[in-house]
Amino acid sequence: MLDELISQSLRNFQSDCLSFCEHHYPTIHNRGMKDSHMGKALSRRIVHSFDNLNILTNFSQLEEASSYKQPIYCIESDNHQVFVLAHRMISASSACRKGLVRDIKHVLEEVSIDRTKDARLIIVADHWVDRSSASKSIPSWWLGHQPIHIDEYISQGIRLVLAEQDLATDIESECSLEKGLHRLYNPLHRQRDGLPLYKYLLLTATYPI
Repeated sequence: MLDELISQSLRNFQSDCLSFCEHHYPTIHNRGMKDSHMGKALSRRIVHSFDNLNILTNFSQLEEASSYKQPIYCIESDNHQVFVLAHRMISASSACRKGLVRDIKHVLEEVSIDRTKDARLIIVADHWVDRSSASKSIPSWWLGHQPIHIDEYISQGIRLVLAEQDLATDIESECSLEKGLHRLYNPLHRQRDGLPLYKYLLLTATYPI
């Protein structure tokens, strides 16, 4: 039930992201959403999904540890616990990628996971593809393989590059998490004319913890 609820929340969150990007373009272009806005918006979507099932939740941002580099949100019910880590991928550099893995490891070390509940960690990030090879390799790094619609990317001037490593392998190695579901929500379709937008990547990964 929890995984289905999260999947529906993520699908709804696509529309939120695209609407925000359109209303704040070009300010948001090449920067992505602020991590605090992204994490809070996704968390509220998840809370709303619980509300639709008449499941009471407690929603909070973890403030007790000032060492958190990225905002951490927690949605908790009697039987479920969901942590949301938002990571702003302004850069596609190896340092940024390693920073994400370090953040995940740090979260797992610091948060209080209730082992009596069905718990998940959701990582959410976004990225505007630029001309660099590093940026063009983000989809395959996140998914572990190239997206299937390569020709559509090319039609918008994006020639994707195959990443040498993949995020799931690094997370398993550094954080001892496995069986994650990595998603790339792309393309998003512009609201004003319905055209697909391949340069904007919405990236999520969900792990049982």
